[in-house]
Amino acid sequence: MSIFKSIPLPQMKNKNSISLPELLKVLWQEGFFSDEKELSEISGGFAAKGYHFKSSSLSVALIRAVKSSGFLNRIKESGKWKYIQKHPITSPSGQRIALFERYDLHPKVKEVAFKQFEDGYFKEAIQNALVEVIEQVKIKAKRPKNANGHDLDGDDLMNQVFGCDNQHPKIKFNNLKTSLDKAEQRGLMNLFKGIVGIRDKKAHLNFIQKDHLKTIEYLSLASLLMRLLDEFALTRRKDK
Repeated sequence: MSIFKSIPLPQMKNKNSISLPELLKVLWQEGFFSDEKELSEISGGFAAKGYHFKSSSLSVALIRAVKSSGFLNRIKESGKWKYIQKHPITSPSGQRIALFERYDLHPKVKEVAFKQFEDGYFKEAIQNALVEVIEQVKIKAKRPKNANGHDLDGDDLMNQVFGCDNQHPKIKFNNLKTSLDKAEQRGLMNLFKGIVGIRDKKAHLNFIQKDHLKTIEYLSLASLLMRLLDEFALTRRKDK
């Protein structure tokens, strides 16, 4: 039995609690876009449910559903744009998109991993996300070098950037004033060090990642680490 049967779809009850992009997903999940629909027909579909939007707002949401969310395609016929589902919700790709969209993953993770996840390339989705996290560590730490002048990578990178024992870390997640502060810093450092080993295994071993739920959890870990790095950047701006 599909896991998606256990996840309730959004309901159109509280009009103030559901955004326009979410409502578009509801129409997609109901099969509304199984046939090509132009803007006026989509507006009519919302009106039948008691929702009314400006054409300009609806157009923007539709373009985003084509470019970023991935569940709609756009074609031009007789001078008019029409929209049709990219995948049926019941198809494997459609189910993967629905699962991916239920997680508010970091934008960078979505950017580098969504297409691979949608197409079922789970190993590549994980690898792309972890590589991006490591790249962001390098960027935020201003690309630390080794003795030979090469960019640090792997454990050496994480030790220098996050290490708090007998050194001042380039990136710190708290004030490092207490033993608990330092324990948290070390714990987070080890999370970042852990993804290096995962990245290396995904890159060098020839295997197929099949579990989409496990893949989402890997992507969630990458998303968490990206948000921690973002918080560091915000803290730096406040300090300035």
